[in-house]
Amino acid sequence: VFFLDFDGTLAPIVDRPESATLLEGARSLLIRLAGRTLVCVLSGRDLDDLRARVDIPSLYYGADHGRRLVGPSGSGLEHEVGGSARSDLRSAAADLEERLADVGGVLVEVKDLSLSVHYRLVAEDERATVERIVHRAMEHRPTLRLNHGKLVFELKPDDGWDKGQAMLWLLERMHVALTDVCPICIGDDITDEDMFRALGPDGIPVVVGPPDRPTYARYSLSDPAETLRFLETFAPACSPGETSS
Repeated sequence: VFFLDFDGTLAPIVDRPESATLLEGARSLLIRLAGRTLVCVLSGRDLDDLRARVDIPSLYYGADHGRRLVGPSGSGLEHEVGGSARSDLRSAAADLEERLADVGGVLVEVKDLSLSVHYRLVAEDERATVERIVHRAMEHRPTLRLNHGKLVFELKPDDGWDKGQAMLWLLERMHVALTDVCPICIGDDITDEDMFRALGPDGIPVVVGPPDRPTYARYSLSDPAETLRFLETFAPACSPGETSS
């Protein structure tokens, strides 16, 4: 079974999140994989945005870092965690948008059950200001937790749920034990470490990017292109007359 991140794993990292697209060939490859086993895309993106960018009805999706889980079309599988924090997330978003309005290049991305502050395009000498403002916005919101990602701050409900918990929940829901399958978890960001850690000695945790960073992963791939080449080894070829688009 496969648990795959989106940005930096199936799609190259770009300056603005709305510009991200699957690598060429990724969609047909994922369709072939999903034809033989469970494939879940676990991402920090909003559910509607994630499904629109991947656009494969036969996959499982875990949006907002696994807080909104849905199954393939017609499965009826839906699960949500952290809904009680929505009002604090909306309040924090309004606060941050106001405080960061004068900082060039910053992007406050408001999602359903999480919030991202992207500063990839912010000048180096202003990034400390962004960090101070983000921490100030957290001061009186004990229901929220702050995580750091790749040039992004992530605000999420502080309830212990993460990508690793989402993976374990989905496997349990599907009546699949870790000892019965080989989960292959691939991701590039800090939030993917929760997924790697949840595997323990089971499965194959793979980090995308430099292998010398601190990580729970035991294997590494250099970039999304190499990720696709690795996944291709598991995908059956389409039979004559079968479409993969």
